[in-house]
Amino acid sequence: MIALPAALPLIRIGADSLALCKTEWLTETLADATNGTNIPDWLATDICKGIENYLANHYTGTTIDSAELFRQIRITLEKVGLNDVAENLNETVPPVRISLSDLARRAGNGYELAFFHLLETQFRSATNGGAQTLECYGLEKCVKQLSASKMWSTACESLKEEITGFLDMELARSAHHMPALSMHVYH
Repeated sequence: MIALPAALPLIRIGADSLALCKTEWLTETLADATNGTNIPDWLATDICKGIENYLANHYTGTTIDSAELFRQIRITLEKVGLNDVAENLNETVPPVRISLSDLARRAGNGYELAFFHLLETQFRSATNGGAQTLECYGLEKCVKQLSASKMWSTACESLKEEITGFLDMELARSAHHMPALSMHVYH
């Protein structure tokens, strides 16, 4: 994995999933933790900047486990006397992005069964890791790669429907124990 200087580490969610550590998500997480406290919004923003600074400039890894990230945030909040904010911290992980085209590349042209196995592994890793939002992208490129087609065809349309049906089935299966789970599929 390549890590760019001053970039925030990726967040490991489950065994096989990574999510981007974005400023917006971190700010929202901390702002939500200040709800119901007497902490002003500007302080949550400053704390977020401090955590980002630590992750970008002092954290030595390229990935951080979600549980470790929340533990570090909680410790930081407690050290600066914001115990009530630390107690309110909701450990909802950021959205997990699944590259369908990358899974198709890893499976190989024509290896649909391998693709579906990889997709199931990614989906379950993300949901088992606590992801509430999944963003699957690159569907059309994935379909063309799996079907070894340069032009869109009826076979491509059929495979596209099969993939979206599979994702819908996985979402429905997970809805029993994760009713707030949402998924977006981008072409």
